[in-house]
Amino acid sequence: MRKLLKKCEKTIAIAFDLNFRHASEIFTGASDYISEAKLDWQLMPLNFGFEARLVELARSGQLTGALGTFVSDQWVKGLLDLDVPAINMFNFSRIEVIPNVGPDDFATGKAAASHLRAQAAQKFAFFGVDGVHYTRLREAGFKSGLEGMDYIQLRPGPFLPDQLKAIKSESGPVGIFCSNDMAARVLIIMTRQQETQCGKDILVVGVDNDPSESIFAGIGISSFKQPIRETGYFAAQALHDWLRQGRQKTKQERLLHGQLIPRESSLASNRARTGQQAAQYIKEHLSDSNLDAASLARHVGVSRRSLELATNEQFKTSPYQMIANIRFDAAKKLLRSTLIPVMEVGARCGYPEAHHFSAWFKKKLGFAPKAYRDNNIKLEYGSNGDVSSLID
Repeated sequence: MRKLLKKCEKTIAIAFDLNFRHASEIFTGASDYISEAKLDWQLMPLNFGFEARLVELARSGQLTGALGTFVSDQWVKGLLDLDVPAINMFNFSRIEVIPNVGPDDFATGKAAASHLRAQAAQKFAFFGVDGVHYTRLREAGFKSGLEGMDYIQLRPGPFLPDQLKAIKSESGPVGIFCSNDMAARVLIIMTRQQETQCGKDILVVGVDNDPSESIFAGIGISSFKQPIRETGYFAAQALHDWLRQGRQKTKQERLLHGQLIPRESSLASNRARTGQQAAQYIKEHLSDSNLDAASLARHVGVSRRSLELATNEQFKTSPYQMIANIRFDAAKKLLRSTLIPVMEVGARCGYPEAHHFSAWFKKKLGFAPKAYRDNNIKLEYGSNGDVSSLID
């Protein structure tokens, strides 16, 4: 057995059976961390019905650790009793006994409320399936973001059509936050059958950024793009910390923010749609060093003046400043959350020349990119943390 343990001591299971598309991104994120940290881990993906296989591997001594979406603390304790450290990903169930890494579902709900309020919704509702922990967290965040305003709880079932008829508003659109894109699609189709216009009478926001749901809904669904790849990355990092430093006594949680991608389902005005389209185009083409206000207007399909009015109305800024702000925010995020070389960070954010990127970054913040990264690592890991040794 000792010989077997030595041979397989770097085997890490990734146990995730909720969504194949997400599982692929999680695997990629974990692989990115392993490569950047120069680890010799061997990842073993386990999908549908992984529980029995995971326990079998743990009992055989073939696992060093596991990353997964686990169903209960009791189940996880079984892994810990077999000396297999584990990191929980996402909030499918409430897990207390091991570190949690995944989207900040409370913040997602709060951001959905903020967006719907900004689009001048007059009434609000939440639509989600019971029994999943992230649904409760998203609804709690949504309630918090409404800051005391009332909202209606919609639940699936035979009475949903009657509930939708009851929330119609004569004074303005109804803002509805759905716990995921599937729920958003179901709701949009049902309201269309009642001759209610999505994007006018109701404003709908979902979660997961699943393009197939927009196709079947017949309208682009505003949705939060979840940090799936990042979850895999930071889950691998959390497991690495456990293996190096031992299990921490206090509960650990790494919450990652999703990105709202507004589309027709929640944008009540043409200018709002133009402004959001422009912001999304910038985020998707950050590495284009030639992107400026004129080319942005061409790509969005409006005049330069129309773009200026749209960005001012939606974001209170100019197209030029919006490009700069999005580049800067992306650069800070990459420096804080990855170990990729500073030169590559600059290239990803539209500054292919390293010295130009460093000068621009220092002018905006007062720190050079490397100093900014080092300072953030010290804040997170302490002055004696050895993560800095992994930076290229």
